[in-house]
Amino acid sequence: MSETKNGRRAKRSATSSFSKKAPEVRRKELIDATFRCLCRYGTGEVSVRLIAQEAGLSLGMVRHHFRTKDELLAATLRHLSAKVQAQTREALAATDLSPVERLHAFITACLHPGALDADYVRARFLFWSLAQTNPTVRAVHDEIYARFEGEVRRLVSDVAQEKGVDLDLDVITLAILALLKGIWVEWSLAPNRADPLKLAEQILPGLDGTFATKARRSPGLGRLVAETPVPRPAGGHAR
Repeated sequence: MSETKNGRRAKRSATSSFSKKAPEVRRKELIDATFRCLCRYGTGEVSVRLIAQEAGLSLGMVRHHFRTKDELLAATLRHLSAKVQAQTREALAATDLSPVERLHAFITACLHPGALDADYVRARFLFWSLAQTNPTVRAVHDEIYARFEGEVRRLVSDVAQEKGVDLDLDVITLAILALLKGIWVEWSLAPNRADPLKLAEQILPGLDGTFATKARRSPGLGRLVAETPVPRPAGGHAR
């Protein structure tokens, strides 16, 4: 009888501890479970019930933190973006970098293994596809992409100002974004053959050559760059 009571007491204690997790911990558990489900099943098969099972939580617990599956998907997309954003922020924290070195550091951070793995890339491509049909995911995608594009554009602008040249900021920014996405694709399809950082090492000198050979001098560049708005092209892909 005593053993039975002790067992019940232990079970109640474990249940109580499990239920008292902070809301942010619960949300993170659900986001992680959503990420795993996306990688395993794709966007078509993922459901709230499947995510709840993966997280070991009830449907009621899921809906307590996220009202809809779309909200959960949007939160997962934000979380994935934040991983790379943290890496780029750390890479740019050094104060002794030149504008060109800052641009290189940013690009390299976007390709660093700390955030880049096969599941991460797969999930991001799934979200890029889902953004074409899901308004909630698309709104988050556009917000993230606008920020990402703006960061790249500012880095390119700083290089142009340092060198005293007038560059086509739109074209160079989009070229860098395409470069990053292209490397992600190659790496995700052939991880044993395509090392993201080695690919970047080969391509960055060409980017430096663009600043040297595709530019024309302009005394008013500083004002021009500062006043140029950041474009937000439809259908862009977020970080």
